[in-house]
Amino acid sequence: MRILLPAQEAQLLSVIRPGEPFGARDRALIRFAIHTGLRSAELCSLNVGHVFTWDGLPRQWVEVVGKGRKARQVPLNWVARQCVVEMVHFNRSRGFAVAGESPLLVTRCHQRLPTRSLRDLIQRYRERADLDVKCPRTFTHSFASPLADCASLPVVQASLGHKNLASTQVYAHVTPAQLVAGVDRLAHR
Repeated sequence: MRILLPAQEAQLLSVIRPGEPFGARDRALIRFAIHTGLRSAELCSLNVGHVFTWDGLPRQWVEVVGKGRKARQVPLNWVARQCVVEMVHFNRSRGFAVAGESPLLVTRCHQRLPTRSLRDLIQRYRERADLDVKCPRTFTHSFASPLADCASLPVVQASLGHKNLASTQVYAHVTPAQLVAGVDRLAHR
């Protein structure tokens, strides 16, 4: 399992040129993907109303339908909410629809961005940054691994929409220091 280290994330984002037609949107999109752990199909299925309120504020949560048509709610941290604002602003400034039922990610032809196109654009930036990681699946791993370090596995499981906890255990990394601390806590019970 590969994750993007902070330096690799910065490297990937640095190759997105703001002057490119979709550069600002793509940068916000990649940051949003890393901070939510959403899969490609989940990202592409988002509408503006899923992440933005009618009164112009980013939502605290996004409800997505993932694998097996299972719905789940994913909280949006402050970085993800800022990315939402940037993506909606991009759409508005380029003349794309921003009504609640409008797709959040669109093509030049005002159509919903296909999953394959999302993967292609991420691949293009990955190659430009000369990173040897599989994207966008790596974004999900980059979200889940640090989350597993500070939250319980059931929290990670709920965030990713895994049916079985066994699928989530791949993100549990026990360091020697954590093992020592855990065993020491037994002595103080």
